[in-house]
Amino acid sequence: MGIKQDMEDSLKDFEFTKIDGQPMDEDLNQLTKECINAAASISTTNGGGQHGHVGMIIDDAEYILFSHNAARFVTPTNPGPYPATVDPDAAIRERQVAEHKAEKAEFETYLGVENFLRKAIIKVVDPEWIAELESESMGFNHRSPKEILAYLRAHGGDLDHLDVTELIQQLQKDWDHVEAPATLFARGDKIERQLVKAGQAANPPLRLAFALATFEASGEFEPSIREWKAKPVADRTFTNFRIFMQKAFTDRNKHNKSTAQSTGRGIVNSATDVTMGKVDEAEAAALAIAEVAMVMQSNQEKQFKQMMEMFKELMQANVPGAPSQASVPTQSKQRKVCPHCKRPHAKPDKCWELDANKADRPANWKPAAERQPKAQS
Repeated sequence: MGIKQDMEDSLKDFEFTKIDGQPMDEDLNQLTKECINAAASISTTNGGGQHGHVGMIIDDAEYILFSHNAARFVTPTNPGPYPATVDPDAAIRERQVAEHKAEKAEFETYLGVENFLRKAIIKVVDPEWIAELESESMGFNHRSPKEILAYLRAHGGDLDHLDVTELIQQLQKDWDHVEAPATLFARGDKIERQLVKAGQAANPPLRLAFALATFEASGEFEPSIREWKAKPVADRTFTNFRIFMQKAFTDRNKHNKSTAQSTGRGIVNSATDVTMGKVDEAEAAALAIAEVAMVMQSNQEKQFKQMMEMFKELMQANVPGAPSQASVPTQSKQRKVCPHCKRPHAKPDKCWELDANKADRPANWKPAAERQPKAQS
């Protein structure tokens, strides 16, 4: 299928997040990262050979900052079907042909990565946001992924006053009592970068005030907060507070873990006899857990039996025709003997022995007297 198609096929497992509506700055940051991850996976010697094809996504200045020995990523050009000039010397000519093949492979690899990323970007963005870039004849094939991303940032990703207000609100969001402070601060860093792009200067003292307020309001770090407030003013910086709170969080977790272990040891000791002292702590805990499991299993079996009994009763009560205690005939509920035919009869007044019921008699009917057995002589 060729190098170009092979490159596209090798990248098909990379996932890209759909952007609904106007692409905002954070959406485009995520899309750019996803493009970088895919581009970086295809190796090349271009641009120092350290970051794959990332150079086709980020700006030259940013790429040089991270590249090996400040190398530039150069967009490869088509070397043509055969070297433009070849040396008459066979050894030199062979090297020139090999170099040409390598250049052609490099060019086709670049086209494959570029085409995949272009399709990926177009797929996740609503058409109206890139309609102006589309050509009636070429579609988007004349646009590079970098150009499309730049266009989206210029026309859709700008942050307005509403976005700035929402970001500031997110920056003030309370700590959830679960995540590590380092995670909270890292999310704040991400929000702050967005605000800086919108023209808002970074404000460490304000972030310190937000963070101090949320941890103090949680009520879970009262000794640590008092210790922090007792520090010299020069030491109470946002940078120091990040480190301080992460340490306080870690210490708290260690304390909670130690307390839980002590409680667990107490449960094990109360659930075992004196001989358990010869068994190590891990084994004792295992035995205690096994005992609990057996009790639970026994209880479950009892509950299952009770449930089945209730189920049978419900079935008998609700299913038509199902036998029940009330419907089972007993000696006390047997039908009475008819006084006319001397047989058990539900309705004696309908007995065929009565002349009033002659019309109901079947053809083979005989009177009771004729059915009586003859006396033995």
